[in-house]
Amino acid sequence: MMSARSVHYLELEEIPIHFESINKVEGAFFDLYNFQMFTVHRGNTDVKVKGLKEDDNFKMTIPPKGPVLSIKFSGGEQKVLSIQRKKTHVEFVNVFASHNQEVFLPVKPSGGSEVVSFHWLFKNEYLILILTTGVEIYQFLGHRLQFRYLKGYSINVAWAHYFPDELTLLVCAKGSNIIHPFQFRKGISPPVMRLPKFEVDIPTVRGMKPQLSEQDVSLAKLYKAIYVCVVRNNPQGQQDAEVLLYHLVPDGSAKMMHILEMHCSGRFMISVTDNIVVIHHQASKTSMIFDIAFNGEKKGSLLRHYPVLAPLPIAPCTLKLPPTSSTSSINPGQAAQVIHPEMYSPKWVPFAPRVIVDAQYGVMWWVNLKLDAISAMLPSKDKVVDFLLLRKDGHDVILNICREALEPGQQYPLNVISSIFDKLNVAYKIATSAVHTQDQLPYRADKLVIDQKQVYTKVFAPFIDRKDLQYKFLVATVVEYIRSLHKLHIHVEHFLYEMVINLLIENKCFYQLHQFLQYHVISDSRPLACLLLSRELVYPPAQQLALDMFKRLSESDSDIIDILLSSGQLLTALRFVKSVGKVDTVSARQFLEAAANEGDKMLFNAVYKFFEERNIRLRKNAEFPHGEDCKQYELLYRKWFGAHE
Repeated sequence: MMSARSVHYLELEEIPIHFESINKVEGAFFDLYNFQMFTVHRGNTDVKVKGLKEDDNFKMTIPPKGPVLSIKFSGGEQKVLSIQRKKTHVEFVNVFASHNQEVFLPVKPSGGSEVVSFHWLFKNEYLILILTTGVEIYQFLGHRLQFRYLKGYSINVAWAHYFPDELTLLVCAKGSNIIHPFQFRKGISPPVMRLPKFEVDIPTVRGMKPQLSEQDVSLAKLYKAIYVCVVRNNPQGQQDAEVLLYHLVPDGSAKMMHILEMHCSGRFMISVTDNIVVIHHQASKTSMIFDIAFNGEKKGSLLRHYPVLAPLPIAPCTLKLPPTSSTSSINPGQAAQVIHPEMYSPKWVPFAPRVIVDAQYGVMWWVNLKLDAISAMLPSKDKVVDFLLLRKDGHDVILNICREALEPGQQYPLNVISSIFDKLNVAYKIATSAVHTQDQLPYRADKLVIDQKQVYTKVFAPFIDRKDLQYKFLVATVVEYIRSLHKLHIHVEHFLYEMVINLLIENKCFYQLHQFLQYHVISDSRPLACLLLSRELVYPPAQQLALDMFKRLSESDSDIIDILLSSGQLLTALRFVKSVGKVDTVSARQFLEAAANEGDKMLFNAVYKFFEERNIRLRKNAEFPHGEDCKQYELLYRKWFGAHE
């Protein structure tokens, strides 16, 4: 049964920018580049600016010269206010200067040209002016508040979309289905590249020439590639609508690469979040999510995609609207108004990539994925991990899935767990490799890395002391993870081996431990050999396993003795000295020093007597030779145990 948290896989995150409803102002204008909302009030002179930064929230007065068609600030330190009131020119005011210097950028009087829109570029270095007759690029000379014409392109413009995040401009020729793309780059003069125009495949209406609607075109950056998104509705309504994705490349013509099948028709809005295309359908009040790296069906040169999941509505949200200035003055203690806004309202206005503005309530949202809900809805855990590895916030959800795989009562089959580990480790290998090949996850998002330490601490470790989990299953799971690492030639961290060794010894699975060591399921290493030594009291053969491992590591006898002494294994070290026939040559001082440092009198006595017997056997005298420098340990022995008899 689906949990309550899984009913919706999309949610709206409120953006902390509140503005007055469109019904109460002369005009509202959102500048995506600076992320500022402008509302123009009485007489088109009072302007309120709202932004994410505290400095971006203020009021100002502009000259009363008529209705405002567009208004925005330049970027950079020297902010210039740009206002379009007429179709023939744009005015620029240095509102933060000591004197309000004002200039105009008039349209050249040719062919009835009018301003369609304008946009600042690289903060305030350049201005893009889109006219009904073409596109013009100007350099802004800020110190003089002047503009220098650089380049123009003649196009019979119907409409234009500018996408500041991608520095891309799309211009549609009037009465056509042809798009003229431009991209802007620093380091070239002028800083613009005109890309080849391309024709969009949309149906004709009653034999008329196809015309591309402004609201049907958007831009999406998916897996570091830029796509022009076009909603293709069938005019007769006999076929379902589709979204066509044209790959925009700087060195060639745009090519249709993907088609998103929607199984419905009508009015749509497009958002893009975390490399996912979200298509909102107003009639059904539902949204669909598409991933071009997921579930693609190749037909010719195109990949056709279907929704990752069935269409669902966005999760309902609650708004707390601040009291209006009039009501707050009458009742200063009035609380904020709590409302449940209409979802998929006709007053919604989308802005790329994932902003939705509700002009009715004066609020803005970001569209977000609910990855935990998506992971609960997708039936195949393999597919879930494939999907999450491509999401920038998929890290914690993947670890939750891995923990769920071990949870008693809902454990996954071992082959499924193995497949999940392979996917995690392939992604890790690619993300940490200097060379990426095309067949390795061709669609890469930001490098999502889940390493061995995270798997150990977040997945395996919480189950070590769980009595309701069979240790055999935990051992098998950890061994599967180690197998996956080995297969991909990723160095296995020693703490994973330590976990397996401890589990096997604690559960008296000594035969299996020997098997793992013999067949190199557990790789040799100095830390593991020391661990085996430390478990000698629990499992005496562990000492020999450790010594064998040291030998396989090509440790010299003196290295092994040093390791044993440094780990406090003095008696084991003495037995090792005997086994390799070095009783007569080993340094007595080295052993006596280690025994003294332990502070254990009985241990010190055993070590002292061992070398005292050696002295008697070799020199017929219990005293240590002067050259062995053991005088201080002879004195310590007399202090603790009295003089020699």
